[in-house]
Amino acid sequence: MPGKYEKEIEEIIDRDERRARRTERVRTVTRRVTVPRPRLALSSGNLMAAGIALIVVGFVLKSLFVLLGSVGALLFVAGYIMYFTRSRQQPYEKRWRGEVVNFQDSWSNRFRRFFNKRR
Repeated sequence: MPGKYEKEIEEIIDRDERRARRTERVRTVTRRVTVPRPRLALSSGNLMAAGIALIVVGFVLKSLFVLLGSVGALLFVAGYIMYFTRSRQQPYEKRWRGEVVNFQDSWSNRFRRFFNKRR
């Protein structure tokens, strides 16, 4: 009798091990590595460069100059306007060694900030 129970226990353990290997294999197959794709950012510089490129292509293709030149000029102007309307830098929290650093708002800091904004 003890041999029969041992045999059944071994069969149950084998089945469980096979099932565990199969589910692990399925997990490794379904776990995919996602590679971040570089997105084409719509920035003011990109719009201005595209506008200039269209104008240059319009000069080369004399027959399409009016169309490509006008679209290129519109893109250039849109990029120029976008440069001034979008904020250039996101506000950030000043940290040092993982802790937030707050400076007192003195007259010299205000003076420095006033001239840094003018650049």
